[in-house]
Amino acid sequence: MPSSPARIRLLGPVAITGDADPVRIAAPKLACVLAILAVRPGTPVARTDLIDRVWDGDPPDAVLSVLYSYVARLRTALKPVPGAAIRRAGSHGYVLDVEPEIVDLHAIRALRGEAETLNTSGRTHEALEVWRRACELAGGEALAGIGGRWADETRAALAAERVELLTGRYTAELDAGNHAAVLGDLAALNDAEPLAEPVAELLMLAYYRCGRPADALARFETIRVRLRDELGADPSKRLRDLHLQILDQDPALEPSNASTAAPIQLPSDTSGFTGRAAELKALDQLADPVSAVPLAVVVGPGGAGKTALAVHWGHTSAERFPGGVLYVNLRGYDKDDMVAPREALGRLLLALGRSGKSVPEDVEAAAELFRTATADRGVLVILDNARNAEQVRPLLPGPGCFTIVTSRDRLTGLVALNDARPVQIGMLEPEDAVELLGRILGAERVAAEAAAAERLADLCGHLPLALRIAAAHAAGDPNGRVADHVEELERRDRLEVLAVDGDSAAAVTSNLEFSYRVLDEDARRLFCQLGTLPGEDFAEDMLAAVSGLSESEAIRAVRRLVAAHLVEQYRSRRYRMHDLVRLYAARQAKSALSDTERAEIIDKFISWHYEQHPADSTPEETNLFIACETLRSHPAMWQLVRRLMTAINGGRFLARVADAIEAGRRVAEEHEDARGVFHMVNMQGAWLRARGDIAEGIEVGRHSLELAADLGDFEMLLAKGNQGLRFMEATDYAAAAEMLTDAVELAARAGKSFNQANFASSLAMMLIRLGRAAEAAAHLDAAEAAAAESPIYRFQLKIRRADMLTALGRIPAASAILTEVFAHAAAEDPPFRSTWCLSLGVALIDAGRPDQACEALRGLIDAVRAQPDTVHGSPPLCYYAEALNLLGDHRGAIEHIAEADRRWHPRPPYATPMMDLVLAQAHNGLGEYEIAARRALDAANAYAAMPWPARHELALLTLADAHAGLGDTEAARARQAEADQIAAPINRLHRGRD
Repeated sequence: MPSSPARIRLLGPVAITGDADPVRIAAPKLACVLAILAVRPGTPVARTDLIDRVWDGDPPDAVLSVLYSYVARLRTALKPVPGAAIRRAGSHGYVLDVEPEIVDLHAIRALRGEAETLNTSGRTHEALEVWRRACELAGGEALAGIGGRWADETRAALAAERVELLTGRYTAELDAGNHAAVLGDLAALNDAEPLAEPVAELLMLAYYRCGRPADALARFETIRVRLRDELGADPSKRLRDLHLQILDQDPALEPSNASTAAPIQLPSDTSGFTGRAAELKALDQLADPVSAVPLAVVVGPGGAGKTALAVHWGHTSAERFPGGVLYVNLRGYDKDDMVAPREALGRLLLALGRSGKSVPEDVEAAAELFRTATADRGVLVILDNARNAEQVRPLLPGPGCFTIVTSRDRLTGLVALNDARPVQIGMLEPEDAVELLGRILGAERVAAEAAAAERLADLCGHLPLALRIAAAHAAGDPNGRVADHVEELERRDRLEVLAVDGDSAAAVTSNLEFSYRVLDEDARRLFCQLGTLPGEDFAEDMLAAVSGLSESEAIRAVRRLVAAHLVEQYRSRRYRMHDLVRLYAARQAKSALSDTERAEIIDKFISWHYEQHPADSTPEETNLFIACETLRSHPAMWQLVRRLMTAINGGRFLARVADAIEAGRRVAEEHEDARGVFHMVNMQGAWLRARGDIAEGIEVGRHSLELAADLGDFEMLLAKGNQGLRFMEATDYAAAAEMLTDAVELAARAGKSFNQANFASSLAMMLIRLGRAAEAAAHLDAAEAAAAESPIYRFQLKIRRADMLTALGRIPAASAILTEVFAHAAAEDPPFRSTWCLSLGVALIDAGRPDQACEALRGLIDAVRAQPDTVHGSPPLCYYAEALNLLGDHRGAIEHIAEADRRWHPRPPYATPMMDLVLAQAHNGLGEYEIAARRALDAANAYAAMPWPARHELALLTLADAHAGLGDTEAARARQAEADQIAAPINRLHRGRD
C-alpha cells in the first residue's frame, strides 16, 4: 500500500500527518502560529503580526520568549515533513519554507485549478476524479479549536471557499449523470449551508433527475422562506428559473446521457455513518459483476446497524445500477404486521412504472412479472428487515440485478437454496464506537473526556443503536460531562437508560423485544434460563442439563437463538450473549420464570459443574469465578470452587482462587457441611503448595487428613494424594512415596480412575527419584488400564513409563515411547499439551534428545510468560536451560536460569539445587571452573540430603568435570568414584553409557 504524503493540515484540527501517526498540534496558540505561517508558505510574517493574531491584541508580558518557544517546538514537529522548516525572515519575522502543496489548503487549490483546466479541455472524466481528490482533502471546519479574530475571519473565508469547491465537484457529478449517488451528500451539504443558492440549485436538480420533483420544489420553498426571513431577499433569477423548469418538467433538465430517470427509493443516508470498512468492502466485492453473486444477506443482532449499512452502501454505489435502486422495509421485526410478499411486489412494480391494476393478485404471477421487469436492467434491490427466507424469495429480481437483504435471522435457507452470501455485522470496533460518539457529540468534547467516552462505549456494548441513544442523551445536555452519563449508566438499569421517551423504536429493550417475541416456545424458555445463569459463556453440554430439554431439543433451541442473533456461537460448542442482551435475558427470566424455577436452574448449573471431569474445567474457569462471586451465599457454592483446582494446578489466578476458597469454606461451615469444609481445606493446602508455601501447606494438609477420617475413601485419597505432593515439593521423598502409595490404592478401590492416574504418575516419579524405579511398573500398569479413555492422563503415564525405562537403562525402549508422545504433542493444541509438556520435556532431556525437549517446553514457557505473577514458569525455564546446556548454548542456559530466579518466589526446597546444577553445567561449558565447582558442590550436598540419587550422581559428575578443568585430577577422580557408587542409572546417558 503506498504511503501517504506528509502534509500540514489546516482543514480540521491543525496537524502534521505522514507515514507515522498524525501529530495533532493540540495547544490552540501553538496551532495558531503554524496556521498563520502555513496559510501563506514562503511569505514572511512579521513578528508583531504573529503576536497580534495569536494573542488577539492581548499578549503576555514575556510574549517574545513564549513565541520563540513555540517556533522551536514547531521546528521539531515539522521534522517528518520533507523540506519543511521555519526560518527567520530578517530580524523581526518568520517564514515557513515548504512546498505549497504540502499544506492541504494549497494542495486543494492546486487540484481545483487542475480540475477546471481538464474540464475546459473536454476531459470531463479525468476532471471529476481530480474534483473528488480535492474534496477528500477538504476535511471539516478549518482551524478547529483555534480562537481569536484572525482565526475566525480566516475560518469564515475558508468555509466559503470550501462551499465553492464542493459546488464545483457536485456540478461535475451531475454533469456525469451521478445524481443518485450524490443526492444524500448534497442534501447534507444543503442542510449545513441553507443559504447557499448554488448548493440548493444542485440539490433541486438532483432530486428532479432522481424522479423526486416534489422534493425539489420543497427545497426551493425552504430556501425562499429563509432568504426572506434572514436576509430580506428573494432567490436569484437562476434559482427562480430552475424552479419554473421543474414545474414545467423541462426536458432540458435531463442529463445529456439519459432520457428518463431511474427510480431511487433509498431512505436518507445515516448521518455520521461510522466504521464498517470490512462489511462495505464485502458488499463491493459481491456486487462486482466478476463475482456473479446476485444476493447478499446482511445479518446481525437488532440495533447493530444493518439497515444503515445497506442504505449507506446503496447511496455510495447507486451509480453502479443504471436501472435504479428499489427499497422496501419488510417490517419483519416491527411491532406492526410484517409486509406480505404480494404487498411488497406491488410497491416494487409501482416504482418501476407499473400501475396498481396491472399487478396480479397471485403472488407467483406478481413475482414473475417483477423478475421480467427487472431482468438485465442492473437494478439494486434492498429488502430491509426481513423475517425469514419465505418472505424474501418472491421478491428476488431477474438476472443482472443485485439484492441486499437485511435481517436479524441468519436466513440460512437463502444461503442454502438461493446462492446468497452472508455479510455478518456485529458490534463496532472500540475506536469506531468512540468515533461515532464524536460525530454526534463533537470530536472536541469526546477528545476532552477520552477515558469517559471509551467507558461510555463499553457500557453500550459498542452497539450502534445504544451508542446513538446514549449520545443523544448527552447531546441534549451540552453543559454536562460525558462522565456524568457514564455514571448514570453504571448506577441505573442500563436498559432503562438506553431508551428515548416516547419513541419505542429508539430503545434497546424494544429492539430486543422484536427479536424475542418471534421465537418458538422452547427457544424463549431457554433464553430466559440462560438469563438466569452467571458467567460469560455457555457450554453446549450444559444446555440440556439446565433446561430440562433433551440434548437434541436443547441444540435446536440454542440454534434458533443463534439464528435470531440473541446468542452467538463464537467457538465450537460454546455460546455467549452480548452484554445488553444478557441484561434483557435476565429481565425476561424474572418475568417468565418463578422464583422456584430460577432456583432450580441455579442448582442444576452448580451440579453440572460439580460433576464435570476435572480435565474439562479449564474452559470454564472464567464462568466459575463469576459464579462464585454471584452465588457467594449459595449452600453449594463450594462445589463450584472445587472445580477451580485446575487453576491452582496451572498457577493461574491464585489470588482470586484464594478468595473463592475462603468464601466456600465460610458457606460450608455456616451450613455444617463437613464434606464442603474438607474440600475447601484440601484446596487451601493445594493453593499453598502452588504458592510455594510448602511448610504451611503441609500443616493444612494434616488438618485435611483429620477431616477426611470422618468422611470416606474418596476424601481420604484426596487428602493423602495432595499431602504426598506437598511432601514431594518439600523433598521429603520417602514420606511423599508413602502418602501417594496409599492414595493410589484408595483411588483404585474407589474406581476413581482420574485420581489413580494423577497420583500414580507422581508416585512413579518419587520412586524413580528414590532409586526404586522398578517398583513403579505395577502402579503404572494399573493406572494406564484405568485411564484408557482419557488421552491426557494416558500420555502423561506414557511419559512417566519412559522416565522409568530411562532410569533402568533401557534407553531405546524409552525413546520409542517418547517418539510416539512427541508426535502426538506436535499435532495437538497447546492447551491440551500443557498438562504434560513439562514432563515430556524432562523425559526427552533424560533420553538425550534436548532439541525436542526445547520444542516441547517452549510453548509452556511462552504461556507462563504471559502471566507475570505466577511461579509456575520457573521449572520449565530450568529444564529448558538444562536442554540448552546439552545443545552447547551455555550463555542461553544462564539467561534462562536468571529469569527463573527472578520469578521463583517463594521457592520450594528443590529449586535452589536445581538451578545450582544447571548453572554448574553452564559454567563448566564456558570454562569458568571455579564458579562451576562451587555450584556443583552445593547441588550435590542438597541432593544427597533429599535423597535424590540420580541428581546426586549428576551433580557429582559435574563437580568432577569442574575439578578436572581446574587441573585437580585427584579431586576429579574422587568425585567420579563417589558418583560410580550411586546405584541409579538415570544419568548414565550423560556419560555416554548404554
